[in-house]
Formats: sequence, C-alpha cells, structure tokens
Amino acid sequence: MKTLIITTFVLTCYAMTVCAQDIPNITQDSVVNITTIGVFDGQKYIVDNFERKKVYKINEYYISLADVSESQVDSLKGKKVRVTGKLKFVKGKVWPAKTSDDDKIYEPYREPDKKFISEPSYTIVN
Repeated sequence: MKTLIITTFVLTCYAMTVCAQDIPNITQDSVVNITTIGVFDGQKYIVDNFERKKVYKINEYYISLADVSESQVDSLKGKKVRVTGKLKFVKGKVWPAKTSDDDKIYEPYREPDKKFISEPSYTIVN
C-alpha cells in the first residue's frame, strides 16, 4: 500500500511538471525577438472577454494600442507590413466553476493565451 501511494505521488508530480512545460508562463517581455509579415487591416479587436481590451492584430499576434500611433495606423492600413519586436505571452484568465440555483455545475472557463508583440517596429513590404 505504501509503495502504491509513493508511486502515485511521483507520477502525479511528473505529470504536473510535463503539463506545466507545455504552456509558457511568461507574463512579461521576453528576450525572444519575433518577426511576422502580414496585411495590417487597421481594425481594433477586442480580447479578453471580461476586461475587453482593444488591440490591433497581425496574423496570430496582438499589438497594444499604445504601441502604434493613429498616424502609423493610417499609413500602414491595408498594406503588407513586417512587424518586428519582443514576444510577450499573456496567459489567459481562469474563472472557477460555478453552481446555479438549480444545482447545475458549470465548467470553469479559461481564456486562451495570447501572444503580443511589444516594442514593435514596422516596415512596409512590397
């Protein structure tokens, strides 16, 4: 019985370690520089269902409104752009499970992780 408990504990610790490595736990600017090329549409997108932050998007990356001026948006809108900057991961929020008045249990909600480009520089590509 003691061996079974120890084995279960070791396997649980191992599984938690392996799963934790799959999701980057970076919530600040990293030293990884990223470059992406895509068409900049100049539209504002809303991320985070609960905080409702507005951002710009190019490919799968988000750019904060503070990192691009309105004049830059006007000059880049509709053009193919190379964006280079530091990669920043923002971990999605987790909301706990809830129970309703009629005893239904709702699953916890987890927002997807998001990739931001901080300190971006923009180059128009032909």
